[in-house]
Amino acid sequence: MKNILVATDLTERSDRAMDRAAILAKQLGASLHIVYIVDDEVSTVIAMAVEKNATTELRRQVTDAPLFKDVKSHIHVEFGDPWRKTVELAEELDADLVVLGVHRNRGVRELFRGTTLHRIAKSCRVPMLVVVERALGIYHNVMVGVDFSECARNATVLAASIADRYPLTLVHAYHIPFKGLITQGAMGGDISMREKRRIEAEIAPQMEAFVASLPTPIVDPRVEVVEGGPVAVLRTLAQSQKVDLVCVGSHAKPWLLETLLGSTAFEVLSYPPCDVLIAPLTPAKTGQGDYGAGSNDDKDQ
Repeated sequence: MKNILVATDLTERSDRAMDRAAILAKQLGASLHIVYIVDDEVSTVIAMAVEKNATTELRRQVTDAPLFKDVKSHIHVEFGDPWRKTVELAEELDADLVVLGVHRNRGVRELFRGTTLHRIAKSCRVPMLVVVERALGIYHNVMVGVDFSECARNATVLAASIADRYPLTLVHAYHIPFKGLITQGAMGGDISMREKRRIEAEIAPQMEAFVASLPTPIVDPRVEVVEGGPVAVLRTLAQSQKVDLVCVGSHAKPWLLETLLGSTAFEVLSYPPCDVLIAPLTPAKTGQGDYGAGSNDDKDQ
């Protein structure tokens, strides 16, 4: 990655995103573009005052925060509609990743209801990282949802570039059509162990072929094949295994960004257990430069 864009509104939610973006920029040798959008519907006097104060505060944060040391940082304070301008800047700056913040206790339910985060997620053509937790270091327990699609392949490559030297957990959730017709009443509606083994034995070669097809080798990934709804399975495993990042494809099947924003998956992920990385259908640029190179360079716009 060469350019990471982090959008901030100078709240605690954005502070977490800023810290995570700084860690990733240093880890991947990328330039960090810090964006604050002043709503252009306010009066000129107020807008100019907000622009001045935001620029001053962002400069202070970049200068004082230890995480920004040795990170090449650029500050962009611009006028416009927050979500539209963020998407425009992501394209103009050739961003490889957009980082946004969200409070765990507010969850995605509230923020994905027609708000800035929702609109950016639906419009952005580059990977988007939604930060929930405080950033204490690089990600070391990363889980990827795999349905063997091209989008899932891109998500896995992107996750591997961020996970660095730590192994990935690849999760495939499978659905059994007409499950009620083949379950045994005495087993509480569960399928037999024989049937479970048969299904998972058929999936194993697909997972092996998927891993072998990746353009970037994945060393010793952990594989989880679980019966159930994909998003529900991911959320449960993320909680039980204390995962710090879940990566999904935005156009994967049967779980896709539309699902995340619309129905059962939206309900399940209303309160995400950890940070969430959404990978687009187009392959992300994951080339790494020199680790931690560069110096602070404020650019006010």
